[in-house]
This record gives sequence, C-alpha cells and structure tokens, in this order.
Amino acid sequence: MKKVVVIGCSSLIVSAAELLNPLEMKVVGLGDTRPEAWNVFKENGDLKDEFDEIPIMPVDLTVGFEPDVIVIAVLEESAADSLRYAVIRAGYTGDIIFMSELAERFCVRGAALRHAAQRLERLGVPGAVAELGCYRGDTSWQLNALMPGRKLYLFDTFSGFDARDLAEEAKIEGSSARPGRFADAKAEELPLRLPAPENAIVKKGWFPETALDMEDETFALVCLDASLYAPTLSALKFFFPRMSRGGVIVLFGLADPNYPGVSKAVEDFEDQYGALLMFPIGDLTGTALIVHP
Repeated sequence: MKKVVVIGCSSLIVSAAELLNPLEMKVVGLGDTRPEAWNVFKENGDLKDEFDEIPIMPVDLTVGFEPDVIVIAVLEESAADSLRYAVIRAGYTGDIIFMSELAERFCVRGAALRHAAQRLERLGVPGAVAELGCYRGDTSWQLNALMPGRKLYLFDTFSGFDARDLAEEAKIEGSSARPGRFADAKAEELPLRLPAPENAIVKKGWFPETALDMEDETFALVCLDASLYAPTLSALKFFFPRMSRGGVIVLFGLADPNYPGVSKAVEDFEDQYGALLMFPIGDLTGTALIVHP
C-alpha cells in the first residue's frame, strides 16, 4: 500500500483523491495553496498532534508525511510545474504524478458521452439532440459526429454568463462565477467545427427565452454544461419532460465546488419533482447521466 499526498491550488484536489485506487494507494494528506482550506493548525498557529479528518496543509508541509507518491491535481501546466518545484525544494525525492497527463490519456466524460449516444442510436430512441453551454464547441462537434442524422440544438449566450443568472448565483455561497467568463466564444464560428452543420441550429441568447419556440420538440440526448444554478434548473424543467423514454441528460459539473449552483439546482428540482434516475460516472468534475424512465 503506497502512501499518497494530493496537492493543488484548485477544486480538483478532493476529486483526484477520490479517484485513486484504494487497494493500492492510501491518501494520508492534502496540500492546498489556499490558507482558508488548512485544518492542521491550532488557534495559536502550532501544528496539531492528531487529526480528526484528512489533514489539509500548506504544500511544503506534505513532504513531512514521507509519501511514496505525490499527485499534482492541477490541469494548468505552469501551475502544476510550480507545485512540482515547491515539493522538490521542500526535499521530496519520490514519485510525482500529474493529473493533467492522466486527463489527456483518459477522458471519462467523453467515453460516457460516446457510449450513451451509441446506445440511443442502437435502440432507436427518438428525438433531437441539444446542448446548453457550448462555448467553443468541444462537445458540440462530438454530439454532431455521434448522431449526425438528428437535429442538434446548440444553446449559448456567446457573451459569457448572463447578468440575470449571476444575480441568482450571488445568493449561493462559494460560487466562483464572475462576469465575462466564457465571453470569448463566437456563434458564427461554432458551425465551422461541426461535421454535419446542416442539421445544427444555433440558439444564441439567454436560456430559457431561446427555447420558447420549441414547446413541441422531443429529445433523445441533452448535454447540460451551464455551470450556474438558474440556467441548470431552467434546463431541467424544460428538457426533462420532453425527453423520450430511455433518453439521457448528460449533466456536467455536479461535483465542481467552484460552481455549487449546479448541484443546488438538481436538489431543488428533485425536491419539487421527485428523485431523478441519476448515474455519476466518477470523473473529476462530477458528470452524471440522468435517464428518463
């Protein structure tokens, strides 16, 4: 059994720790660059003698646990390199694993999307395909390629987070949503990435206003990547009743602590309409498949 410390400066630290194989690796501590996350110090600043929960500490202190492996849970290359140098300067000489390298090799979210689309096609589940939160089309082109014969509705403001949604998000503790995020996408460039653009319909603007002319549409596959509470809740209310039997909603960001509005939207939807048939796939940001019974 190898002792492992996971370090980082983002929300991926806990997610990465949960994905490690518990039969081979035991997480003995977390290293975080954010002081507000530390739990290893007494009120006077001294280090605690014992810990009631997994210890979270400054990155340089993790070396004192003498781990066999340090996992760097940061996807941005320069930040990951900085953390690597930090533990080396602190005296660490063991193995280092970069989550960014693993994420490039294994895309759990993409695999789940492919399997869902292939199953829906094989079963002949009727309905269109939709995506809310397209940004630059990294998922859009996959949906279009996987189900090229179906109408593909692509919803996005193409101007970043809407002020009305940010107003609702401001009421949620811990949200990192800020004006201008994802504002650099261009609606006219999105169809250029699609292998079958003739079946794609770009719906630019604020959701759910952009869906007001689609009351009679039905859906087989929907991807929700809105990040925020209000559009996620609106999307669940709009799409779920219009899903074909056996249809799938792929929900992104359910476990992303930077955007807790997504999980709150699901909770509020279930409080009102009952439990969803939901299957988390175990990726870093908490993607889940919602199957319409």
